[in-house]
Amino acid sequence: MKRLLIVPALLLIALACQSVPARAQDTSIAETMLPGADIGASLKTLAAQAPALAADSRRSVLPLRLVGEHMKEHPAGKLITRGAAPFSALQSGAAAPAMAQVNTGGTVLNIDGIASDQTSAPPDPNGAVGETQYVQWVNTRLAVYNKHTGSLELGPVPGNAVFGGFTGSPGADACRTSNNGDPIVQYDKQARRWLLTQFAWAPANLTTGPYYQCIAVSTTSDATGSYYRYVLDVRGPGNTIAFNDYPKVGVWPDAYYFTFVLFESAVGAYVGPQACGFDRASMLAGGATLVRCATLAGDFGPLLPSDLDGATAPPAGSPNYLLSLDFTGADGRGDHLLMWRFSFSKASISAPVQIPVAPFTIACPSLFGGPCIAQPAPGETLDALGDRLMQRVGYRNFGNREALVLNHTVQQPNAPTDGAVTVRWYELRNPGGAVGVYQQGNHMPDTNNRWMGSIAMDRMGNIGLGYSVTGPATPPGVRYAGRMRSEPLGRMEAEEVLVNGGGVQIDTFHRWGDYSAMTVDPVGDCTFWYTQQYIAATDSFNWRTRIADFKFINCK
Repeated sequence: MKRLLIVPALLLIALACQSVPARAQDTSIAETMLPGADIGASLKTLAAQAPALAADSRRSVLPLRLVGEHMKEHPAGKLITRGAAPFSALQSGAAAPAMAQVNTGGTVLNIDGIASDQTSAPPDPNGAVGETQYVQWVNTRLAVYNKHTGSLELGPVPGNAVFGGFTGSPGADACRTSNNGDPIVQYDKQARRWLLTQFAWAPANLTTGPYYQCIAVSTTSDATGSYYRYVLDVRGPGNTIAFNDYPKVGVWPDAYYFTFVLFESAVGAYVGPQACGFDRASMLAGGATLVRCATLAGDFGPLLPSDLDGATAPPAGSPNYLLSLDFTGADGRGDHLLMWRFSFSKASISAPVQIPVAPFTIACPSLFGGPCIAQPAPGETLDALGDRLMQRVGYRNFGNREALVLNHTVQQPNAPTDGAVTVRWYELRNPGGAVGVYQQGNHMPDTNNRWMGSIAMDRMGNIGLGYSVTGPATPPGVRYAGRMRSEPLGRMEAEEVLVNGGGVQIDTFHRWGDYSAMTVDPVGDCTFWYTQQYIAATDSFNWRTRIADFKFINCK
């Protein structure tokens, strides 16, 4: 989400979007062609040339752009309804007493990542693991680590260093000169390439646009090497200027699928979610690249694209699967997910499919996902972002089945309104056909808050889930849990601690990182890597981040 100087008007949660009475989906696909990529010098060279991040007495914050108020129930008959599912098996309690701790054999690597420069919040920690490296990009700064030792190979450097020397268009100029954050790191496991992306705009055009998505695709598996650089001028319906908030990326055989939460401007009304496919083969070759985008109605919520894990591709011709929450704007209650099938290669997007799930109430419902998460005193309440799914939607093809794993943050059952929150997680199967819930659960071993999760599945079908944790007596830290494939459906094992908080967050405008990242190591396809923020000592704008990996004992 956007990085802006704090002014009183921007401290208000943006809730004044126009709602649409009925969910009529425009299935048209807009096309644009990006010119052949600029090839930059190596990131190592560009980083050495980049100006240092100067200390700044001003503090900047990402105002929270929530859209939950506009999520209305579908009118009858608008969706494909598969009938009620047997949700009596939903697990909401602690792991069974006899169940062991996460069966990983211990954490292999557990290091501090990028730390706050005391000038911006939230950090939006994310990263990905490659053949030999781990790349972490935390809002405005990027670093490359040796994944075996945890030692720094590069950085932290300004995130826009990768676009150093990028010229030839207003968009390229914005990518080179601005460093606004909301970054995503992906590793294309089949191609063995890195994809780095963040949004941008010219500083003078904050409230008017145009707005851009800056994209860099590495030329080799070395994250410190050279990159092909592209820029998309983001447009909404009717080719109107639109602000591309909350970008997310899924790697798929035919395309890199991006999703955005579109607003009329950086301070304007909500437009709706957008999904764009970028021709993957062209980007990997640095050639001119076709982009196809579909923009949905303004009463649909944020989308996440499915992201391929493992060595087995989806069945030939499979579309990408776009997932979203659906719930009432009045009270935040819901009982289904929505899924679209979007194909770049076929230039098509399906009508939404309704997937029944166990009833839930989004975290912090009266604030549409805003700040209600309690820390120990004197900590401020923290944002939940309960109005959307948390990245990633991990996809796997096991040959005899296809699976998707995903999560979001909900109120703990029986908790007071805007009380304790927890992670709701799902495994869906058969996304190409009669998609449905195979298992789901609320991970709630005690009354602490657990939120801002990220989930993935290894090649054995084990699930890893990482998240933030805090409570009235628990400073914000990082924990994880997991489920071996042989264990009871819908239930995580007892959790493990990656790092305990040593203090609380104060006077940071209630902002907490808007996402985290759980990814799976392409070497062996067994090891989970997770990055998330925590608070080491009580202060404002002083977050720190953690990077750790773990592996289940049955994955060899």
